[in-house]
Amino acid sequence: MVLLSLTACHKESVQPKVYGRFVPERKDDFAWENEYAAFRMYGPALKPENPSNGVDLWLKASPELIVDSFYYRENTLGLPYHINYGKGLDCYKVGHTCGAGGLVVLANGRTWIGGPYDRWEIVEQTPEKFVFRLEYDSLQVDGHILQEAITITTEAGQLQNKAEVVLTGDYSGEMLVGGGIYLHDTVDYYLTIPEVGYVFYEEDALSDKTASQMNYEYNGSTSQGRIQMSVKTPGATLTDIVDGNLIAVKPYSLGDTLTYWFGATWSEWKN
Repeated sequence: MVLLSLTACHKESVQPKVYGRFVPERKDDFAWENEYAAFRMYGPALKPENPSNGVDLWLKASPELIVDSFYYRENTLGLPYHINYGKGLDCYKVGHTCGAGGLVVLANGRTWIGGPYDRWEIVEQTPEKFVFRLEYDSLQVDGHILQEAITITTEAGQLQNKAEVVLTGDYSGEMLVGGGIYLHDTVDYYLTIPEVGYVFYEEDALSDKTASQMNYEYNGSTSQGRIQMSVKTPGATLTDIVDGNLIAVKPYSLGDTLTYWFGATWSEWKN
């Protein structure tokens, strides 16, 4: 006689290490994060404020997921996420720039930065991986209107996001395309490694005067450590500062897929 014993299996819940979502309560932001940093890009509701297609950076003090709590604190409790209450803060100023790793087009001797996205789509979402796509209808390049589709992948344990970009339109001139980092008032420390298409920039976390003042008023200090940002565009033919942006760009033909990586860390992050 064979006796069969059935044992109930209890599946442990898997704690996600990555997260992202559309944020309609904050003017159509699209925000995402992994253990090391959080980011957001700007949507159509913010268009009257002339935002860019650049990347905003939120600093994190630990691997804890913070996107929802930051928005809740700002929108519901009235506690600005520009102040560090112990979990991190939003102190990076983007404006109409490429920000901390946004797309840069170099054409006719200057850089071109787009506006907010028009559509969003979540492509994949697991505890370890988050993939989404943003589409832009009106990227202006040297008097021409291009369309941009950018697919961004963030994974657990990775310091950089993967960006896959496709541009379409009627522009026939030469262009260089890749990722860039906007340099604030002081060019503090930067590094280029042309042979691998890599650029690195470090600055004071409170380079923005408004964020500096808000943190000083809250905790009496203007010191919030250092930010380190990087971009890698494989095959880049130019890694340099152009129009105040540290860029890694390469020749590009409309319709092709260009892949680059971007990411950031904070000196105050603790595991």
